[in-house]
Amino acid sequence: MIASNVMETPTHTDFVIVGAGIAGLRAAIGLSDAGRVLVITKEQLGESNTSYAQGGIAVAMGGEEDVSLHLEDTMNAGDGLVNREAAKVLVEEGPLRVDELLQWGTGFDRHNGKLMLTREGAHSRNRILHANGDATGAECPAERGGESDPLDARGRLGLYA
Repeated sequence: MIASNVMETPTHTDFVIVGAGIAGLRAAIGLSDAGRVLVITKEQLGESNTSYAQGGIAVAMGGEEDVSLHLEDTMNAGDGLVNREAAKVLVEEGPLRVDELLQWGTGFDRHNGKLMLTREGAHSRNRILHANGDATGAECPAERGGESDPLDARGRLGLYA
């Protein structure tokens, strides 16, 4: 059920998530198997920082060696400010999260049928995915809705604006 500011406020929920960007919606989807989830957003579902994100997603899709190198690139770029354990989780889980986005219908840019990876910033390899050039955030299924929208498939999320 999707609630709006004209519907009655839900009186029972197991989890409350504030923010309907990709992180909030991904958390809501993950929690939906454990109970009722309420997502609170300031406007409407598509109105989030995610939907305006123009940059790409850095991900090591080349196996364990690429994951290790991605971690080192991240540490070097952070110049001592990066928490190594947090960065390790990020780069190790990155390929799984991108696979999830692909399953949900995210249209990352492709060349000859393969994901197009570019190089940016401090990355030593091509590992940046974009969608529709500089519209990566707007292409995320949770932001655009539709048939492949993971929120539609769950049916246990309440959204309140």
